[in-house]
Amino acid sequence: MAPEGKASDGGFRALALNGAELPRVLMLTVGFGLFRGWSVIGGSPTLFVPSDGAAFVAEAAMALAEDVAYGVLLLLVGVAALKRPGIRRETLMVASSAVVCAGTALFALPTLGYGDAVLVSEVGRVMFGAAACVAVLWGEQLCCVGIREALAGVAGAYALSYSMALVGTHVPVQAVALLQIALPAAAALCWFALRRGFLQGTGGETDDMARVRREGSAASACDGSFRNVPCRVLLGIGAFGAVLLLANGLSEGKTTAPDELLTLVTGLITSLAICAFAVFFPRTIDFTFAFRLMLPIIVACIFLVFFIEADQQPYEVAFIGFSWTFFIIFAWELWRIVASRASVSPLAVFAFGSVFLSVCSLAGEGLRSLARLAGAGNLVLVAVICVAAILVSTFLLNDQKVREAVQGLPPAFDRNDESACIRCVERASATIRLTEREQEVAVRVLQGKDNARIVSELFITSATLYTHQRNMYKKAGVHSKQEFIDFLQGFA
Repeated sequence: MAPEGKASDGGFRALALNGAELPRVLMLTVGFGLFRGWSVIGGSPTLFVPSDGAAFVAEAAMALAEDVAYGVLLLLVGVAALKRPGIRRETLMVASSAVVCAGTALFALPTLGYGDAVLVSEVGRVMFGAAACVAVLWGEQLCCVGIREALAGVAGAYALSYSMALVGTHVPVQAVALLQIALPAAAALCWFALRRGFLQGTGGETDDMARVRREGSAASACDGSFRNVPCRVLLGIGAFGAVLLLANGLSEGKTTAPDELLTLVTGLITSLAICAFAVFFPRTIDFTFAFRLMLPIIVACIFLVFFIEADQQPYEVAFIGFSWTFFIIFAWELWRIVASRASVSPLAVFAFGSVFLSVCSLAGEGLRSLARLAGAGNLVLVAVICVAAILVSTFLLNDQKVREAVQGLPPAFDRNDESACIRCVERASATIRLTEREQEVAVRVLQGKDNARIVSELFITSATLYTHQRNMYKKAGVHSKQEFIDFLQGFA
């Protein structure tokens, strides 16, 4: 067994990642990054869309229609995945990517100099909603790698997308338009290459990979029931995302020329830092701690937006960019954890998780519009945002709910089943790199045996057992035997 923080492959000894999964992680990073690059470029209109063209008018006029189409398609995909877990992923990816490419082409025609028809651009913008299907299909692929590897892949993908957008600011807008048309197709090719590798049975296939590959066939665990899907956590993610988007919208409303370039730079730095953390940090990542930071981050955003200056300030833009990137990367990771442990198709979990985020965001924009109609000032919106953030962090996305989602104990787990205990320890060891002796100790700890019996069965001293336990707790990021047992049971 490789020691903590080192992969089994000697060529990757400096990495905390599983070396055998590196090719998949790299392909995931590139493919998902190309797709996110398409989204980031499309979401930065002041940088890439001429302000005097039809495309700019369509971007502003059809934003709501695009969001509605996005949410409706997510809902349809989620329902279809529930009723037919074996839905044809390849067909869905081809159709969705083709619609996105066609819509991007229609939207980009005025920029490329082929007419100035607003209707064409508006239709193209609505067709962007098909990206919802592409996003959840990529999300499902996250279940095919380990937790740490998925975090590195998502963070790396966002870093790639921000890098592409920053490079695009230094080339003609016509070249960026052509690139944006090609990006969904290139991302789809990466998705097929990644998927073909799984279907051919590449080495090191995990249980999660096999489950996704089976696509809800009779051998899979998908039974169409939401009984172990933490819907409150999914709703909490959506609510937090809506609050951050609302704060960003109100910040941009303070100026006629929002600083989107600084947002890209901050997002790049944040995603690179998270990616480096996932790749090199040797200890178990505490996702509960990550979401514990969300409330103070949101409060800081609100303070910077509304209480410092009347105009949009650089530090305000930078902090909002950091907040959104930090949130969305860990949101993808939490969706991935929930999806890999649910009794329904992972595609359904990603679809409904994204539906919550989409609906909450639309509700936030509706609240903002109602406040304007009622003549309410920004101070009222500040109060509403603060109250909403506190309620979400208290009842939906608190420490307990996140920990249950990450380390939840399946109700059918039997600690008297030795083979089940061994499987739990082996899966945990793939993540936290337990030595062979530590695995033997961990199995007995999971079975509920006391220290005296463990010492007797393994023919070791109490001091040696204490050393093994201390090292195991450190690797798992826990501080007691019960916490370690809960951690192991999360891999049942």
